[in-house]
Amino acid sequence: MTRLSRLAFDYNKANPPAPTVSGESEHLTATIAMTLLDNLESIIRADQPSCPSTAAALAKIGSPTTSIAVLEDGVVSSRCFSTVGDDTETVFQACSISKPVAAMAIMKLIDEGKFKLESTIAELLPADVLEILTEDSPKSQRSMIEKITVKQLMSHTAGLSAHGFPGYATSLGNTHVPSAREVLRGRPPVNTERVRLEGLPGQAFSYSGGGITVLQIILETVTGKDFPTLMREIVLEPLGMTRSRYGGLRDGEKNAAAAHYTGYAPCEVAHRVNPEEAAAGLWTTPTDLLRVVQAVQKSLDGDDGFLRRDTARQMLTEVDSNMALSWFVGGKGKTLFEHGGSNDPGFRCSVTGFADLPGREEGDAPAPRHSGVAIMTNSALGVKALWRVGQAVALLKGWPQVHCWFAKGMPATPYTLPNEDPGKTWQPWTGKWTDGKHELTIRADGDGKPVVDYDGLADIRLLPAAIPMAIVEGENEYCVFVLEGLELLLHLKVKDGEGKAVLKLLAAGKDKELTRVGE
Repeated sequence: MTRLSRLAFDYNKANPPAPTVSGESEHLTATIAMTLLDNLESIIRADQPSCPSTAAALAKIGSPTTSIAVLEDGVVSSRCFSTVGDDTETVFQACSISKPVAAMAIMKLIDEGKFKLESTIAELLPADVLEILTEDSPKSQRSMIEKITVKQLMSHTAGLSAHGFPGYATSLGNTHVPSAREVLRGRPPVNTERVRLEGLPGQAFSYSGGGITVLQIILETVTGKDFPTLMREIVLEPLGMTRSRYGGLRDGEKNAAAAHYTGYAPCEVAHRVNPEEAAAGLWTTPTDLLRVVQAVQKSLDGDDGFLRRDTARQMLTEVDSNMALSWFVGGKGKTLFEHGGSNDPGFRCSVTGFADLPGREEGDAPAPRHSGVAIMTNSALGVKALWRVGQAVALLKGWPQVHCWFAKGMPATPYTLPNEDPGKTWQPWTGKWTDGKHELTIRADGDGKPVVDYDGLADIRLLPAAIPMAIVEGENEYCVFVLEGLELLLHLKVKDGEGKAVLKLLAAGKDKELTRVGE
């Protein structure tokens, strides 16, 4: 059992609800959720003690608005931290999270027998779209393209090009927004290359917004409706996503986030328009995103959900490289499904849900029940905020570590817990370590707290990291520390089977193992 004390502890275990009527139980759960968000604020504020507010602390690390929703045992709570007047009802571009939301419509139509995962694009696409995909390509490609399946498109294994789309700045006088067909063809004034076959269908994962745009046209063809309408009717309205919309902002919408480059510098345009609706065109809130997570979780529980249980399990079964059907899946013991997003010029977001997924092994710890988190920011630098906040929420709840799918490795250092007792686990790592060029010496300061001396230049405090992997399982101890003021972590590990102490220095996207001097 992990320790989550003071700023970090498991409220559900510390405050088990007594048997009550439904309304009282929901009120208690909501109260616990508010306590969670209050403690999250404490962690954020401790990182930037000179800032006058939580919103200012988040702006300082790059995000003028950070909107959060947390799902705990089926109850959603939300909070928005903003220096520019946004609130929990403010809509953001969901960026690539548009893809798994669109996948809900695909799987619903499969449940209704409209087509199958194994259906090919030759069976579902109009002839003119097939011609677009095959023009200027070798004749040998046509048969491969025609046999691409819905499943391959959803799992990004179809071999099609076009990773992402920059959108169109219509507010700068660029009034022509191309159609999805024009995007596939890639001719001016389209600002991306044509979508073409560049890999072997089914052979490997290769992320493709182009393939999702093909799915967009398939959905329109099968239903006979434009994409915003079919998504509203099939997914958004049935799930109660009242603040969500494909097809651009509602006429007269006054509560939409504006894109920023940093925590202080707005972009030249508040947002761009994406005709690649299924890939990047959803406007929504964190609370509405968690309605999708809840729909998936309820579907996994039984056949009275939005999808049939078997359909939901298919959607969350890994195909290749942690990619299922438009959801990334993984976590220790196959416990989470998630997606993230990044739209130009300045939106970054992520959503994570927990569930016991296909591929789990006997003895794996169960996933947190009916839980998840969604975080949306309006900044090109928003990854740091959403990563740090996501990890802190997971730590506070005793959840597995959440991920950031579009950033390799660890995209930023987590928040710290400066007032936490670091415990004594770190003490066997005292002494001199080297990377072959420099020396790091771990020792105790005058108060018995850990510090690291770098090449004799300075003693740097080691602060417990606000991230689930920092907790030593079964112990009241920490094993991951942030070097105070730096974007660096020290991870104290014991090599499996050898009992040998190992020290890793972690930076964004990379790590380096250090050796003890004299070994």
